[in-house]
Amino acid sequence: MKLGEIYKTEFDERVFRIIGLDNYEVFYDCLSNENKWTFSGNFKRKSIFLRMRTELFKVKSELIKLEEFTQKEAEYFRADLPMRFGRIKNLNWESAVKSELNKYQNEFSQRKVNTEKIILIPSGAKGGFLKGELIESNSILTEFEIIQKASELQKLSSNGIGFYRMGCQKGIPTYLIGEYLDKAGIMK
Repeated sequence: MKLGEIYKTEFDERVFRIIGLDNYEVFYDCLSNENKWTFSGNFKRKSIFLRMRTELFKVKSELIKLEEFTQKEAEYFRADLPMRFGRIKNLNWESAVKSELNKYQNEFSQRKVNTEKIILIPSGAKGGFLKGELIESNSILTEFEIIQKASELQKLSSNGIGFYRMGCQKGIPTYLIGEYLDKAGIMK
């Protein structure tokens, strides 16, 4: 499987186009009844990418053709960015104070996320999403910078910490501030 491939699936009449993938999950776009892609061409909107386990996608889908990304699609979908990062099993957002975070500074300061800005989306107390906050830097962001900022935004009790790619907002990549395991149940 590769970016831009279009598939017919067993579970939907619409065709799917891969816009992101790794060993664990696939992000995909759907062709509507009006013969338009849901995300491609709607670059100014807020988008939450559709996703499923890579293994399931492989066994339930049949390749139709490849439609390479346009330059604009490549800039928008940012398949070069991680689908998840900053996962720490033994840290809780509620107790992620500076002294606790400093234990992870050496490791996560070395890890770069290939962008100068992202939007972090905190989780609400009832499971929904809160308003996102733009995180910017004059250089490529490190995972530690993002973890530090997220610790100011997310104060709920959690089973570990982690960040999960959601989609885009006004062309800026969005990430959910989550737990060690993702809400979609893809990571184990």
